[in-house]
Amino acid sequence: MRLITLILVISGITRLLINKFKSDYELWATLGANSSQLALLISGQMSLSGMIGGLLGYFLSYPLVGSFYSWVRTTPGMREFPVIHMSLQISSLLLTILVMGIVIGIMGFINSKRIFSGIHTKRGIMKQQKNGLSLFGYIWCVITYGGLIYVYSLFYKNPLSLAKLFGSPSLENAYLQALLALIILMILAINASETLILPILMKSLPYWYPTTLMKTFRTAFWSVSEKKDFLRSVTMPLFIFSLISSFFMYMAFDLANVTSRRNLSEIIGTLILFLGAPFLIILANTISLTIISSSQRSSSTHRLQIIGFSLTDLLSEKCAEASIYGIIVFIQGVIGNALLYVPILQASYYTHTQMHDGWLSITWLPAVAGFIVFLFILIVDGTYVCRISLSAQAEQ
Repeated sequence: MRLITLILVISGITRLLINKFKSDYELWATLGANSSQLALLISGQMSLSGMIGGLLGYFLSYPLVGSFYSWVRTTPGMREFPVIHMSLQISSLLLTILVMGIVIGIMGFINSKRIFSGIHTKRGIMKQQKNGLSLFGYIWCVITYGGLIYVYSLFYKNPLSLAKLFGSPSLENAYLQALLALIILMILAINASETLILPILMKSLPYWYPTTLMKTFRTAFWSVSEKKDFLRSVTMPLFIFSLISSFFMYMAFDLANVTSRRNLSEIIGTLILFLGAPFLIILANTISLTIISSSQRSSSTHRLQIIGFSLTDLLSEKCAEASIYGIIVFIQGVIGNALLYVPILQASYYTHTQMHDGWLSITWLPAVAGFIVFLFILIVDGTYVCRISLSAQAEQ
């Protein structure tokens, strides 16, 4: 799941970078380059950037990994982990650089091929429709949702047949494997159909959002709608983190009944061990998105100033934008957790395990994720607005 999170985050960042420099790449298309040539050019650029990032990340992570692993081994219940002496090795360094270069290069090629597929051709399997999905995208949606429905149906079948299907000696392990498969398919399905889901959620906002309380809501709504790639890059990683965190929460406090056998420090250590990497990936993604979108944020603020927005109006508009991002993250997280909670209830019923968390628990982590997004975007955008406004006043 951590690998899937990393790949999806990298894909989102490369897509934003390509769109950021889209006008420069279109100049190459004007000079005669086709979509395949552009994709190879962008893939090479992304691959070199990935290699440099892998080199820097390897040396920066070395002191942290040793300290973290030493702390893990001192946690109760994990002292059986082997003693490993961390050391710098040329083979692991080259492997890190190579893997990062290949993965980011492939993501750059796929995204650039998808973005520039319609430059010189009218038809094709990668040609995007108005809703942002190509023919291949529709096929992939059907495959992922088909697999999701199939795995979901397993929780309503005979438990013995489920254990036999996964070849598990115990019913608990069989349901655990089924839940892991369900989460992976859910992540793939939501990611495949995100370009269809997000517009639906956005269009539903004006019907129940308190628009009368904010006169700048319409401006904020169209501003968020315009930045579709940024919205997707923000919501998808947080959806994954909310889903995975909820899964481990239910495992720790309900199905696995960890609390009856382990102390609090061991539970915290386990959660950090499994959720620490996704959290760091999402944190790095958030910082990257902030840097990439800085120029777009500045130009948006300048346009609003030109049409007469005061500092108060600008801050109100950014507050409305931040609330829209937070609400979308919250809604997606609740939907994902609800779809996860139902099979967990089925698993608890067949394994005779008492569930301590009720339906309200599906809102806890999405609410935290939505509030963090709201706060982060509000602080970043508010800082930009204040800085630009002060600069404009100084020039006057």
